[in-house]
Amino acid sequence: MKATIEFLEDRFHKYNRNIFNNILPVPLMHISQARSFMGQFKVERKSSMLRTTKETYHLTLSSRYDLEESVLEDVVIHEMIHYLIHYKKIKDTSSHGSYFRKLMTEINHKFGRHITISHRCSPKELESDNAKSHSIVCLCTMTDGRKLVCRVSQSKVFEIHRAFIEWDKVAKEEWYWVYGSYFNRYRRVLTPRLFSVDKEGLGIIESGTLLEFVEVSGGKTILRPAGRMVRL
Repeated sequence: MKATIEFLEDRFHKYNRNIFNNILPVPLMHISQARSFMGQFKVERKSSMLRTTKETYHLTLSSRYDLEESVLEDVVIHEMIHYLIHYKKIKDTSSHGSYFRKLMTEINHKFGRHITISHRCSPKELESDNAKSHSIVCLCTMTDGRKLVCRVSQSKVFEIHRAFIEWDKVAKEEWYWVYGSYFNRYRRVLTPRLFSVDKEGLGIIESGTLLEFVEVSGGKTILRPAGRMVRL
């Protein structure tokens, strides 16, 4: 299932009552399309002219992925643990420090939950992300004839390009700008890594915009759509 505001509100009240003894004030609750988190607890602070600080609490779930209901419930409880630690001003060793882990383990044992420090999406969950977005994709033809790909973080394009040039197992590399939801199942890489791709993925890549690396004035290299004129 995908997160909804009704689900979040219902589970917050349920677990606040059954697990946290109604200690937690009701926060502002939100649904997001974030890819970077499944759940998030955030504190908004505003200072007044009287030098007092007002805190507003926010609890957010991402509806980006289709998760098992129990997994989504565990995400809610995970964020509520963060909320409790902040609200009771408990000093922990880190964001997921010793107190967080102790309380998480107690709740898992007592209530039969499976809360974890972080949730790593399964391939099925990644494929449920159907939000369309742009991706920079590198298609490498290997010396053994295989075609492998990676979805590259924009900040790491040139670093990964240089690494593939030096990799003797890569016979040819091509870079594309693609749009759609297919490559949501691939995480944006920060280091040189290659993954298999099926015929559908290859077709999407080839229907995208071919990119090229071009050296411009000052010895700077840019990545641009192939064939586009550039002032040198």
